[in-house]
Amino acid sequence: MNVKYHVRLSDDERSMLEALIKQEKPIIAQHKKRHAQILLAIDENHSPLTHEQAAKAFNVKPLTICRLRQRLAEEGLEVAINSKHSRHGGKRKMDGELEAHLIALTCSAPPKGNARWTLNLLRDKMIELEYIDEISRSTIHESLKKTNLSLGRKKNGVFPRKKAPTL
Repeated sequence: MNVKYHVRLSDDERSMLEALIKQEKPIIAQHKKRHAQILLAIDENHSPLTHEQAAKAFNVKPLTICRLRQRLAEEGLEVAINSKHSRHGGKRKMDGELEAHLIALTCSAPPKGNARWTLNLLRDKMIELEYIDEISRSTIHESLKKTNLSLGRKKNGVFPRKKAPTL
């Protein structure tokens, strides 16, 4: 297999990884320990294993080894050890301030002619009020789901409760 990213650890990096592996289980997450073991095993300065050999030895897929090599080369040793997944995704659109605007908008009265807010209405209103340039319905849905403000639920504060009739 043609290797695009090479792992060549310095003596300091090797000793740091070896110390990390020797730490007790409650102190360190298992994926960190496994990543350190894999990096030591595929280090080209000390009799490296191939992708397939390392994958078989550590019971992971060869693609996992490839991604770990790539993460080490592109993002550094700390990221390669600490992260379960690479953080190549785009910047988050919904920060705390924008979520606060969304919640306030959701809890307000819907536009005239509508019984309640929909995801499309919320998206359009947030763009109209220039809170954000563009945003998807799914981003709004995920934010409302995270804050427990589902548009279809009656007990979330968006819809006022009707008083029970007195007898």
